[in-house]
Amino acid sequence: MSEMIIGIDRGASFTDLAVVQDKSLVDHLSIEARGWPEIGAALEKIQGKYPTRRIAFSGASTDMPLDLKVQVVNVPEIESIGLGGATLAGCKTCLVISMGTGSAMVHVDQGTASHMGGTGVGGGTIKGLAKLICGMEDVHRLEELALNGNAAGMNMTIGDLGLDDLSFLSADATVSNFAGIKSDSQEDKAAGILSLVAETIGIIASLCALHAGCGSSIVGVGKVAANQHIRHTLGRVGDLYQTKFIFPEHAGCATAYGAAIKYMDLHES
Repeated sequence: MSEMIIGIDRGASFTDLAVVQDKSLVDHLSIEARGWPEIGAALEKIQGKYPTRRIAFSGASTDMPLDLKVQVVNVPEIESIGLGGATLAGCKTCLVISMGTGSAMVHVDQGTASHMGGTGVGGGTIKGLAKLICGMEDVHRLEELALNGNAAGMNMTIGDLGLDDLSFLSADATVSNFAGIKSDSQEDKAAGILSLVAETIGIIASLCALHAGCGSSIVGVGKVAANQHIRHTLGRVGDLYQTKFIFPEHAGCATAYGAAIKYMDLHES
């Protein structure tokens, strides 16, 4: 059995740590912070349970303290995202969407990861619009509200135009987000916010995946991937574009996991 590896992913909002052994995820920790003192404390906590000095780092490394810099091996973020998502999902060829503060699209083919694009729409968008529109910052509460709401109360739909369908779109398909406000309920506002985010990500991901020839394997990772309303809406987008979205277990720490996997490939091959 090989020695454990700690993967660290420093994102725009969260820092994730994953403990990996023989490509299996042993443990993980997520903190809503990206300051170096907080990262150092989280690493010390993890190393207290799993005493290893094999550490892979992915994400923003600017101004990393010297005492941490000498411990870590830097792994490119695109490779960490792609390999982490693909391995968790058990896919050889797929499109991995990292749904964090923004969203990145990474094509993986037989262990090689390449960046296909992305969008600034993601978890940061959800948090910002929740504050502006619903007056709340708790994204988990927003999800609860959205699951009891209807985005059609906010959006202009095909049906609003007096059409039963248009091309491959049904009457409830969105023509324009927040262009057909018919409701003042918090539930519908929440559903409108999450639908806007999921539809934007889902359409871009579907087009990227179809272009890459892997429409049946779109792997959603990152914190936003846990949101049930987002998952449901992505599924509907998949139905429209004949693509399939997959949400592996432990998707929230996929990039940290992927950094550890890449470290293992580099040092044990």
